Amino acid sequence: MRVLPGAIPGVTDPGAVAALQPRWARTTRLLRWSAVVLPWTVAGVCAVFAVVAGSWWAVLPVSAAVAAAWVGVLRLRRGSAEPSSWLASAFLVAGCQVLLGVVPGSGLALSHSSSSGGRAAAGVLFVVAWACAISSCVLAHRANRALTTPVVPELGATELTLTLAVRFALATPDLASARLDVGEDRLTWSARLHRGRGAGPRAERVVPFAHLRDVVVIALPPRPTPVTWLQLPDGTVLHAPPGPALLVRTAAGEWVLPVDDAPLVRELVLTRRNRWARRPATP
Repeated sequence: MRVLPGAIPGVTDPGAVAALQPRWARTTRLLRWSAVVLPWTVAGVCAVFAVVAGSWWAVLPVSAAVAAAWVGVLRLRRGSAEPSSWLASAFLVAGCQVLLGVVPGSGLALSHSSSSGGRAAAGVLFVVAWACAISSCVLAHRANRALTTPVVPELGATELTLTLAVRFALATPDLASARLDVGEDRLTWSARLHRGRGAGPRAERVVPFAHLRDVVVIALPPRPTPVTWLQLPDGTVLHAPPGPALLVRTAAGEWVLPVDDAPLVRELVLTRRNRWARRPATP
């Protein structure tokens, strides 16, 4: 079963293929280690725990580790166009394998093994499993960065959902984040506050490419009154600081999008919109 395509998915422009294929080759190598090699190594470690334990109960942690490894493979096959999901998927698989496979499996191996060698082997394999779980998350993060950074306009010719940073300023000391998602058929910019362990208020604006008229590069000058960029449901206002920005013109109005390297982002967005416009018509 092929987990990832050999060619970067959804790209037909020869120039974009030439620019992005080396990135995709490195990304797929990292993802195979993150989503296939390391999770199945953890499953193998759990199988060794079962052998050392010599108990039928030890089969349960092995089953959990194998099931989690399969879930990771399937999630990668279905979510290969979402680089931002790769780390979350790796963390989910690693967490399930450690909590449901490694911890109980090693406990059974240590408690049922009658030899000091078996207990020592179980201890070493416990460390190896943890190292594999952590490494899978690190490699998933590196795979995302290998493909999407530095940002180039050719990324707009792909079907990948791209996440870009947005500049903003807050008048309050709250912790907030903002992003621009360039999807297959739309732009979505959003912001949220981070408060404690719960999800803070969040706001977003979606602009389908069908409504997008133009994207213009502008420069926001310093002003005595800050320009409002986005307002959250609790009334918190995010301001657009001075500097480069995009003016997004749609059928419903115009919005300012403060981004660094605005000309590059504009070219990327227009490349993605042109790709969407050339899509085959659905019957």
